[in-house]
Amino acid sequence: MKYFMLLLFLSFSVCLYAGIVKGKISDAKTGEPLIGATVTLEGVSKKLKTSVNLDGSYSFRNVPIGSYTIKVHFAGYKTSEFKNIEIKAATDIVTINGDLNEEIVDLGEVQVNTFKGKESNEAAKLIEKNSDVVTNVMSAKTIELSPDVTVSNSLQRMSGVSFQSSSSGEGRYAIIRGMDQRYNTTLVNGVPIPSPDDRFRSVPMNLFPSDILQRLEVIKALTPSMEGNAIGGVMNLIMKDAPNKQEFRIFAAGGGNTIFNERPFYSFQRNSINKKSPYEITSGADATIADFPKNNLKIASQSQPFNLQTGFTYGNRYLHKKLGVVLSLSYQNIYRGTNQTLITEYPAAIPLQNAYGITGNLINNYPIFDQVFTNTISVQQKRFGLNNKIDYVINQKNKISLYNLYVNLNEFETRQQSDTDINANLGKLTFSTRTMWRIQSIYNSTLHGEHQLASRTTLNWTGTYSYASQQIPDLASFGYDGSYQKSPNPLRYFPADSGIAGGMSRRWTHNNDQDVAGYLNLIINRNIAHRNVEFSIGTMFRDKTRNNFYRSYSLSVAGSNPQNISNIDSFAYQFNPSSGNPASGDSGIARNYTITEDVAAAYWQFKLMATPKLQVIGGVRFENTDEHYKAVLTDKVNAKYGHIYYYDILPSLHLKYAIDNRQNVRASYFRSFIRPSFVEIVPSDIPASETSGYEQQGNPYVKHTTADNYDLRYELYPQKGADQLLAGVFLKDIHNPIEVTFSHNNMVGGNSNVSRDALVPSNVGNVKNLGFEFLVTKYFGKFGVNANYTYTHSATTTQKNFETIDSIGQIITLGKNQTRPLQGQAKHIGNISLLFKDHKIGLDMQLSYVYTGERIQLVNTYYNLDTWQSPFGQLDFSFTKKVIKKLEVYGKILNITNEQTNFFIKTPYYNYYKNTNALPFQVNPTKNIFVEKDIFKTSYLLGVRYKI
Repeated sequence: MKYFMLLLFLSFSVCLYAGIVKGKISDAKTGEPLIGATVTLEGVSKKLKTSVNLDGSYSFRNVPIGSYTIKVHFAGYKTSEFKNIEIKAATDIVTINGDLNEEIVDLGEVQVNTFKGKESNEAAKLIEKNSDVVTNVMSAKTIELSPDVTVSNSLQRMSGVSFQSSSSGEGRYAIIRGMDQRYNTTLVNGVPIPSPDDRFRSVPMNLFPSDILQRLEVIKALTPSMEGNAIGGVMNLIMKDAPNKQEFRIFAAGGGNTIFNERPFYSFQRNSINKKSPYEITSGADATIADFPKNNLKIASQSQPFNLQTGFTYGNRYLHKKLGVVLSLSYQNIYRGTNQTLITEYPAAIPLQNAYGITGNLINNYPIFDQVFTNTISVQQKRFGLNNKIDYVINQKNKISLYNLYVNLNEFETRQQSDTDINANLGKLTFSTRTMWRIQSIYNSTLHGEHQLASRTTLNWTGTYSYASQQIPDLASFGYDGSYQKSPNPLRYFPADSGIAGGMSRRWTHNNDQDVAGYLNLIINRNIAHRNVEFSIGTMFRDKTRNNFYRSYSLSVAGSNPQNISNIDSFAYQFNPSSGNPASGDSGIARNYTITEDVAAAYWQFKLMATPKLQVIGGVRFENTDEHYKAVLTDKVNAKYGHIYYYDILPSLHLKYAIDNRQNVRASYFRSFIRPSFVEIVPSDIPASETSGYEQQGNPYVKHTTADNYDLRYELYPQKGADQLLAGVFLKDIHNPIEVTFSHNNMVGGNSNVSRDALVPSNVGNVKNLGFEFLVTKYFGKFGVNANYTYTHSATTTQKNFETIDSIGQIITLGKNQTRPLQGQAKHIGNISLLFKDHKIGLDMQLSYVYTGERIQLVNTYYNLDTWQSPFGQLDFSFTKKVIKKLEVYGKILNITNEQTNFFIKTPYYNYYKNTNALPFQVNPTKNIFVEKDIFKTSYLLGVRYKI
């Protein structure tokens, strides 16, 4: 690849062209680039037209010898004209920079000052068109009109993007081009941010309220100047910027969820929860029963809770418009509910803990189910977002800016569970209650400077500090056995006026990531072989520290006799200090660790117009990763300390050919990688109760994943309006992908005294992921349609367990290869929106349908027993109506048709016990086993928005 890039560069170097006219167009007062301004070059024999790029630049290449006039037009600004521009030879390069002054029109006492908004759909499409790489952009205007209130749900409406949802049905982690969350990266204003999640590097996108964004970008190809740790794509959240004039917006909305028309919302008391565990409070001393109050397990009901969304944005420029300030604040208090049914093998929380053969039958490796869980889940989300930017234009050559972002999500979840035994002749019920308070937050502060050192040399630098944290204090659960009654129908539910008390568990966890990073880039423009070539060199360094804390306690029923109880106050518990998770476990496994990660990188990049229509960007990036971890483990474990380091050389080449000023063809190649998550490399564990029935361990020997990525895309942007057509294909050749696999009697880390079955992250060979994308936007007068479709295909082959029983009744476990798609990947993803826009009456409406095809939700360790999510489609509606000039009303309705998510296993159902207690809820038992359904119902918001 490096030789190909060199030959390409040299071959273009011998070419000669006609003259070049170029420059930059800016606001005369602020120095801000006037993106989208129209520049016309008029001569005796030729008239050319172009638009100003994102950085304010424009260029006309292959200009014949002659005399010309340049005219610059931009809405809200006085038209500027530059005459007598001479091209005397084919080697001439003429630079014409223009500073436009705002145009103010007085109509009596009315003052009109218009400008093209940075948050408009037109600006977003211009960014897509002028981008150096394959990119999709969603404007703030589109986000505002959409039915969504979080970035995660907005993302699913972009081409090639779906998401993994939480237990409440809300999107959390993005899947880009069928690539699982681990393969994607999140940026804020172009800078990577850490994740508060305790298991993944991926940032939960439901942390971000959508109304603080200026635009949302999904970047699908990487240049050398970008960090290389993304294979699926990069989500870049561009926060609101200071406007050219004073701007003030305020909004408020209220609504609800129709699921609470049918049942109450359940909540718990939070005032007695200690954010620190007894171990932290007492500095390591043993806990006592007094450290475990019961108030946070007392459940209260609420009828039809009220959802709230509110916020404001203020921005202006001061000091003769040199100082720009913007402040955006958003607050949401949203109530969500889920009615969930799970069919599992006890005590797994997710289907299929084990699988067994069946003597005398041709059906081997068949799962046995004996539990039906009914979960009533209530979630309250208090989401807060704050965005602030200050920029100062020192002079025309120097500018500095400071970004600050803070997002916080307090999530309160109450889960009430009943469990029925479907294989016994008794209709036995057990009940449990779990309460959880999850606190997630991200803070980022970025200082950025731009400096023109000479006429053709610029320097920019960035310093950033980020802090992400998650805290789950006193996750509490308790259970009890309900009534017993012989019945042929084990799904019959009995009133639980009393029962026999069971155990109680309490758990404290918290983790944080702290990032300090610096970036330095030097851009040099040189005239080589009669053409301008832009060279960029740069470097970066990041120091990351992750701390993880875990402490769990088990409480047993006091006394030796069963306790008949009716509510939580009736329970009498006792606590044995030895049942608490020790600071250094004799088991050799703990979830308390510290890890540092230093990333250093350097790159070289060139950018040139190889022909008047062909732009070439290429170069190479070098990234070095150096990790040190220390786990709180006993000396029995060899891997309690670890040092992991590796480097990557990442070449890339991007071609953009402009067929004309409306059409582009792009082709690109780049190499990229992803790093394993921290919990995957530190030899800590996740208990079976938190996974799919098996303990999950880290593996310090797992390798990072690399990929060679190829893209080809055609783009059409009509001259006027919002019409658009994008069509492309992609291929990702992935090396050493990480999958969770089953390990028997083998504990990572060298502790031979411990024998256990566990899920361990491992590299599983190579995978090719390929597909194509299609996006179209077309308006017919006031009506329009926006649609996109993505097809993806991948195949990975791994060895799985296959259990059978031989002729003498012994269970034999065999290894059997199975080929399947990547986890989380759906072959078919589609979105279609029917649009109506009437500017005369100020009405915008949108009816949207989002479709995600079947995909693997859980990879099972047994052959052909993966859990799949059924195809899912959701219909939503939103509108905005202007009431008076500055006031509008808006509405959002999600999941109009009450769609539910269903999960199944692609194997026929077989009634192992051959009794009347057949597995319930089966729809197509000759082909699939139904194992889960989640019901969310319709949610809605109605509000007002005021703009100045």
